[in-house]
Amino acid sequence: YKLFWNGQKTAENGVGIFVREPLAQEVLDIKNINSRLMWIKLRIEKQTMIIFSAYALQIGESEEMENDFWAAFSDTISTIPKSETILIGGDLNGHVG
Repeated sequence: YKLFWNGQKTAENGVGIFVREPLAQEVLDIKNINSRLMWIKLRIEKQTMIIFSAYALQIGESEEMENDFWAAFSDTISTIPKSETILIGGDLNGHVG
């Protein structure tokens, strides 16, 4: 496996995506949005897939930080062409919907 990782060295936040080594050769692009969001673009046969890793804020963080996270998440997803498949994984800390 190969790890694609984005985060802070302070052991706070950080996201990553493990890809099996043969598929790691098919990674077309990597986007590190911030220490809580990243994606990789992967070619699987004839299909292009975007795999997100997300780590939402815990309860107790400021509303501004929470809004910034969800705005970055939404803005990033809205830029992905509808022809590409999106998979979202990570810890959304109960924020679903």
